Amino acid sequence: MAETASTYRPRDGRAWLWAIPPQHYPAFLQTKTFAVHRVGRTALQRLRPGDRIFAYLSGSKVLVGLFEVTGEPFEDHTPLVPGVAYPHRVRVRPLVVLPEEAWVPFEAFADKLEVVHHYPDFRSVVQQVLHPLPRVDEKVLEFLIRARAADLEQAMSALEELRRLRAERPKPVVRERRVRYRAEGFDRATALEALLSYLEGRGFVYAPWIVAAYVTALRTKPLVILAGPTGTGKSKLPLLVAEATGGEARLLPVRPDWADSAELLGYVDLQGRFRPGMLLRLMREAQQQPERFFVGVLDEMNLARPEQYLAEALSRIEDRRPLPEGGWTTEPLLQLSLAPADQGWARVAWTANFALVGTVNVDETTHGFSRKVLDRAFTLELTEIDLAATPTSTTPPEPDRWPVAAWLPRALRLAELPTRSDAEQKQLDRVLETLQTLNRWLLPAGFPVAYRTRDEVALFVLHAAETPEAFRTRTGEPVDPLDLALWMKVLPRLQGSSPTLRRALRALLGCAVTGAPAERDDELRALLDTWTTAGYPNRWPEAAFPMTAARLAHMWLRLESEGFASFWE
Repeated sequence: MAETASTYRPRDGRAWLWAIPPQHYPAFLQTKTFAVHRVGRTALQRLRPGDRIFAYLSGSKVLVGLFEVTGEPFEDHTPLVPGVAYPHRVRVRPLVVLPEEAWVPFEAFADKLEVVHHYPDFRSVVQQVLHPLPRVDEKVLEFLIRARAADLEQAMSALEELRRLRAERPKPVVRERRVRYRAEGFDRATALEALLSYLEGRGFVYAPWIVAAYVTALRTKPLVILAGPTGTGKSKLPLLVAEATGGEARLLPVRPDWADSAELLGYVDLQGRFRPGMLLRLMREAQQQPERFFVGVLDEMNLARPEQYLAEALSRIEDRRPLPEGGWTTEPLLQLSLAPADQGWARVAWTANFALVGTVNVDETTHGFSRKVLDRAFTLELTEIDLAATPTSTTPPEPDRWPVAAWLPRALRLAELPTRSDAEQKQLDRVLETLQTLNRWLLPAGFPVAYRTRDEVALFVLHAAETPEAFRTRTGEPVDPLDLALWMKVLPRLQGSSPTLRRALRALLGCAVTGAPAERDDELRALLDTWTTAGYPNRWPEAAFPMTAARLAHMWLRLESEGFASFWE
């Protein structure tokens, strides 16, 4: 049971949110003393008896109790927590102390607080350790805490007070909000160039084609895998793009012990209560805020097996169906029988304003990807590393909100594509001719391009054609979107050591370089000698498909030296 105060009284003091390291909370609770080292001491001096403190465990991201200040702030160097100095202190008395199973996750309240609207994200508030709260926020948090503690009478009192405060609050003056792009007149090319400038101004160096490919892939298919060496900005890219476009991206760290979807989607505990997972909570936020684009970032997604912990989500990707009003949706993700009180979670679906991005470090400690995962994703490797490159600006331009419609694909499948222009049909003919040629050798090797891959490559190329100038290197050389699409959708699936795969790699490499398949190993060796002598590790400039050719060359050399070919290095 939660520990609660026996009386409720109106108050004139202020309310505060106090971020506490989880490991130190038991000592604070036992001694009825809250303390800070340095950060927060200025705010601490403003506390007065009668003020209320909402205790938030910063590392666990949960709200755990409500406390009242009982004395003036003071300084005391007597150890409060072993090994940590907490000299600036204040005495408190607990009003509500929640048991661990009733702790309130920050997703339940962060988007409901007025104070958060003044900051880029919730972390900006809690990093200040001690932050004052408006009276409306105080009532929101008090209601949540008392409801969790089953202190229903006082929770309803807090709710009535919250309603009164909101009713009495003067209506805000409506000002014209600066939104450069709207769905009906969104200038995609200009928006993408503004995004590149924003990233540069924030101090991050990405080749323009990487950002363009990421945005285009995310629009084409809501599952993107970002691979590459540590430190290339894989995890940061989705966060920065969301920051620059008015969306929301949130890290979802993957753990090695995930063997099913319980941590991501949720489970029913021994008491029969449903515990929603972090992915399901984020998807519900997206469903409740259709005007914003959400991205869940599965950090180091191959620490566990994605086909196990993402099974339901992977299936839902292929269940997407278009909506009459635009966009698309799926069937609900959960396949559990839930109590009536939890039925809201049973209706959460994958909506068009949500996407998943996985980051990958491939080494001997991680799991490989199954065909089921790779066939449903775009795999983008951040391979272009220029240590001499530095940002040209330290002041990023003001971000511009992208409408959700800017992230919607033109169609889910090639057959659903509306009328095509002559130029678009010419692009599609090139895509289909190239894939048919490659399939002559992919099919005998057991890696054929099927209809799903065909549609996604074609749609990626059509989407990329809307921003052709963004597909360039940092030095201005153009990057062919079809080359990128082959690199992202066809090559990651190739692996093995069979004779048929060897013949396929040899033929594909010849096609990627000269446009015609290489018939013999010595013919291919002559091409490879030219490439290795020139020293082009990630691009073969004179090739028909420079990036595809370079990666196939790496795979061929690995097959010769180690007896096994793989996209992943």
